[in-house]
Amino acid sequence: MIFRVTQKLAVKIKVVPALALPPQDSPFLDWTANLFMVSRWQCIILTNSTSLYSVVIPGKGVPNEKAFVAQSMKVLRDTMSLDGLVSIFDAKIAPVLDLASLCKASDRGVLASMNQLVYQAKCDLIEMGHPLPLVNQRLNRIPMSKLKYHYSVEEFAALASRSRA
Repeated sequence: MIFRVTQKLAVKIKVVPALALPPQDSPFLDWTANLFMVSRWQCIILTNSTSLYSVVIPGKGVPNEKAFVAQSMKVLRDTMSLDGLVSIFDAKIAPVLDLASLCKASDRGVLASMNQLVYQAKCDLIEMGHPLPLVNQRLNRIPMSKLKYHYSVEEFAALASRSRA
């Protein structure tokens, strides 16, 4: 499992990420993460590099790589459960959590899409006052230009369908 982290996040979790790695064979195992601020709170956005399926994780309590992986996977599983995708998490992601490696984020298209999602998350959290689980669900129901204006939750489910075929 690959986590492509930005420099800001690498500094926060005190890691020196490896150079950019080629895409993972399974699209479910390739994620990009970035650190951002919402008012005075640190938040981390974790985005699937293929489908742009995303979750926002509180940055508090994430001081190192181990805590980052554990907290991200907990929030990811909870969000996928709300979206009816928990079977994908249990079948494709959970078995390889012990094999997580971090490298530098390099795909500018994914990073640009993440910036769009960060802006939306900030609006939902600050302006609308939505709780984090609702924000995570809403993020995955935004039409994204990188996905030809499809929803990331639908793209993620379609990845599962294609992998079974």
